[in-house]
Amino acid sequence: MTVIEEVSVPEAVRQILTRSYPIYQSLKMKVVNFHALAELVQPEVKEMTHRDASINTLVVAIKRFSDTLDSMKKLEVGNVLDNARISLTSGIVDLTIKAPRAEFSKIVRDVSEIGAELSEFPHIFPLATSIKLIMPDEDYEKVKEKLGHFIKGPLIHAAKLTLRMSPSAEMTSGIASYLTELLYRNGVNIHDAFLGYGDIIMVVDDRDGPQAYEILQREVNKQALKA
Repeated sequence: MTVIEEVSVPEAVRQILTRSYPIYQSLKMKVVNFHALAELVQPEVKEMTHRDASINTLVVAIKRFSDTLDSMKKLEVGNVLDNARISLTSGIVDLTIKAPRAEFSKIVRDVSEIGAELSEFPHIFPLATSIKLIMPDEDYEKVKEKLGHFIKGPLIHAAKLTLRMSPSAEMTSGIASYLTELLYRNGVNIHDAFLGYGDIIMVVDDRDGPQAYEILQREVNKQALKA
């Protein structure tokens, strides 16, 4: 039996705010009205979590996210990327499977059934009303043949950055904000970011992949020189 993890309201808020660079920067500069922002993101939070969240609940989640940006300023780079391992994979498709939640388990089973035919088993991220699949572009047609009627707006010509973090970094408050800011500051836009147990996966434009890799690897190397 496949277990589908719920997306919490704070996690939905984090993803929404992280993906919007203008909002992200406004939060950093503390020029955002939290109540107005809560009203803006409320429909998207409902879509992602499949539940109603009050404005007050969203204000609390936004404030906590804003607080992580403050703590991020105090982070030492070495503490965050110490012993991190980074890999870059180009030729990636970021696929959205839009389906009723009751269909999720069947969709995951369908993907598993063709797993042996794929060059690499895709990353699967269930959300509230959709499933994200991150896969090599060479596997896209096989998945499309199986699930084509569910597919909405595939992002092609993408690259995947995978960061395997050290145990100490996994528990660092604000790590996702830190990494997002690091790439944003250097002109790299992140399309999607997923946090797992010890891994962070970020999807960027294919053309930005090498630059993003160099930025992150440079920070890791700086810490290695200090050791």
